[in-house]
Amino acid sequence: MLDRADGRSDHQAGRVTPEEVAARYDPSVGELLMSSAQEHLTGIPDYLGMHIVEVGPGFLVCELDVHGELLNPVGVAHGAVVASLVDHTLGTTVLPVLPAGSWPATLEYKINYLAPTREGVLSARGEVRGLSTRVATVEIACTNQGRLVALALGTVAITPPKT
Repeated sequence: MLDRADGRSDHQAGRVTPEEVAARYDPSVGELLMSSAQEHLTGIPDYLGMHIVEVGPGFLVCELDVHGELLNPVGVAHGAVVASLVDHTLGTTVLPVLPAGSWPATLEYKINYLAPTREGVLSARGEVRGLSTRVATVEIACTNQGRLVALALGTVAITPPKT
């Protein structure tokens, strides 16, 4: 349905190039995520020890240290550890490309577990793949000890700023 002034459908409008995402990037939000926002983590991200290690136009890398408390009975990270990192990375990745005052909320995500996650650093790299005024799509690759352990794709609802 073509209902936009530019003649594109909402679906077409959601497709963005890396250049369009870069043009929306607010480096001050990226800096905030790398500094003071880390001190204010609460809940699961704080409990699991998640920390952002890199932010740029349309991407974000978040990590956590997988240790004994996070392992299941067979000695690998419980799937919920990976899922929690994916969920946190999903919403945080889009923050620097949203209009000021907007808020992302996870709508859904799908994870393909490709290999066991062992003790050591679990890293999630999120990349914005689609962005409209209401929804963003983010792809996330998770690595552990240098190997790909999970791939995820998720959508985020974008709540506009309150007036």
